[in-house]
Amino acid sequence: MIPLYILGILLRFGPQHGYQIKKIMEEQLEDFTKIKLPNVYYHLEKMESSGVLTAIRDKQSARPEKTVYYVGESGAVKFKELLKQTLDMKYRPVFDADAAFYFSEYLSASDFLQSLTLHIDRLKRVIIGIEDHRTEMEQVIPEDMKIYADIIFNHHLMHYKAELNWAEESAEAIRKKGADYDSSKNCRNE
Repeated sequence: MIPLYILGILLRFGPQHGYQIKKIMEEQLEDFTKIKLPNVYYHLEKMESSGVLTAIRDKQSARPEKTVYYVGESGAVKFKELLKQTLDMKYRPVFDADAAFYFSEYLSASDFLQSLTLHIDRLKRVIIGIEDHRTEMEQVIPEDMKIYADIIFNHHLMHYKAELNWAEESAEAIRKKGADYDSSKNCRNE
């Protein structure tokens, strides 16, 4: 995915050096991508060596040399190929935490509740962050692109809200089960 975003950024914003590309990714893509920013330079070099990007080294006075990247014709073709591949929307999420629920007999209810409580708090902060970012971006996104920005923000907000709903329901079920378990234990002891 990193090459796709690099090519798209260069096509949208014009020639950029690596730091500018990383800054755009950080400011505009962090809500919906999982790009490790140090990997950007690796991909820039790899894409340059394969001919997808053209790079010009610019040495100005005593400042360090900057490499400015451009997208040529082959890069534009590659971008379209990569972009069309993303429309093959296969959806099959895998959640590592399901293993803990599957082997629940090896953990306590308090382990689950503590984890779910932290998860709920994180999800609420993420949702607020995405909503805040959406409000900021609405001020700068061109009118003809707003519908697509809304689609992206809604996609992520709906997933995070669904996860929040699941986590809250799961925590409540564990609390109730714990209370039921404690009361049945007390009834047996009487």
